[in-house]
Amino acid sequence: MIIAIDGPAGTGKSTVARGVANRLGFAFFDTGAMYRSVAWKALQEGIDPADSVKVIAMMSGFDFVIRTEKGERKYFVGGADVTSAIRTREIANAASQVAVYPEVRQYLVKIQRKFGRSVDAVFEGRDMGTVVFPDADLKIFLTASAEVRAGRRYRELLGKFPDLAHSLSFDQILKETVQRDQSDETRVTSPLKKASDAILIDTSEMTVDEVIDKIVELQSQMQRRYPPMKWSYAIVYNLARFFFKVFFRLEIRGLHHFRPGAGLVCANHTSYYDPPVLSISCPEEVHFLAKESLFSVPLLGPLIQTLNTHPVSRSAGDIQILKQITQLLIEGKKVIVFPEGARSFDGEIQPFERGVSFLAQRAKCPVFPVYIQGAFAAWPRKKKWPKLFGKMICVFGAPIYWDEFEGLPKREAETAHAARCEQAIRDLKKSLRPR
Repeated sequence: MIIAIDGPAGTGKSTVARGVANRLGFAFFDTGAMYRSVAWKALQEGIDPADSVKVIAMMSGFDFVIRTEKGERKYFVGGADVTSAIRTREIANAASQVAVYPEVRQYLVKIQRKFGRSVDAVFEGRDMGTVVFPDADLKIFLTASAEVRAGRRYRELLGKFPDLAHSLSFDQILKETVQRDQSDETRVTSPLKKASDAILIDTSEMTVDEVIDKIVELQSQMQRRYPPMKWSYAIVYNLARFFFKVFFRLEIRGLHHFRPGAGLVCANHTSYYDPPVLSISCPEEVHFLAKESLFSVPLLGPLIQTLNTHPVSRSAGDIQILKQITQLLIEGKKVIVFPEGARSFDGEIQPFERGVSFLAQRAKCPVFPVYIQGAFAAWPRKKKWPKLFGKMICVFGAPIYWDEFEGLPKREAETAHAARCEQAIRDLKKSLRPR
């Protein structure tokens, strides 16, 4: 699960996010520390944060590591502990400058997403819910008046650096707060703004504990929100679920990896049973393409037609099929694909084609790897009629995102992405082997 907490400087994002993470047992990721670390490295190397060319060139050697030491999170750049050094006014102002460069943000977003997809985590920043994790399970936007936020920052700096009391003034901090808001809200790349589905919390009159309590309460009440199924789909969906649960003891695992919205559900393909089993294992409506001939198969034809199956004629070319799927993805639909291209004769996973990667790149959507066990034994390709009893397991793996491959040449990226998808399904298969 990902909780994204956004908001302007001085709303208490870091303190609140850390408290929420501790309360829920989640990992905490301070994205602001990453931008501050970039600013620190730039200043250490004598680079003006306003010099975009030099800052971007510096990123190729930016080595950022997070470690937990004695229960505290530490930040390292090139081996140097910068945990305290990045909390100064100078670094904060420089961080706001380097954060406007698209290349810097793209580099750091990859690190953030890679971390977020591996654990339950709380992320705080300014574009967590809009850019980095638009599919976050819970989005929070903290706000407070500029005067309140400046006052908090003023007291924080006096507490940390009492020797600066003679040079600090509230008016100067307020001016810097307003200027930083203006920079964050008007930058071209990933501007600060509230996601349409984020929950607004004004912290002006709230204590830190009250804000944490509110978010933890929201998390406990929250369930993943999937669009309601149309009635005809829901009827067939539940009847089919009953059938497979009773006759094949269908077991569905790994649904915590599933996310609402557009995506490719990518599975191994060994049986006519695969499309309906996979469809009724998903918690929201899905779509898929199938040969027109399948619509004439008794029972199966009417079933898959109601389950959002789109017929494909024998004369349809690959480009036409890819266009059909791409359009569905653009509309925010989930689409089932079988990247092996055809049902396996022996039940083993066959090499994947690159079509799934082409689609993921075009639609900028995640791929949800799935392995189906037991469908081949129930209805193998060589058998005309299926068995009516058996055991099936449908297991979902962690989603695979195209942006992890964006730095590679297009053809190389598609090959690597397809290989990752294939390996993910093979790994799911291994996870089901008896130990």
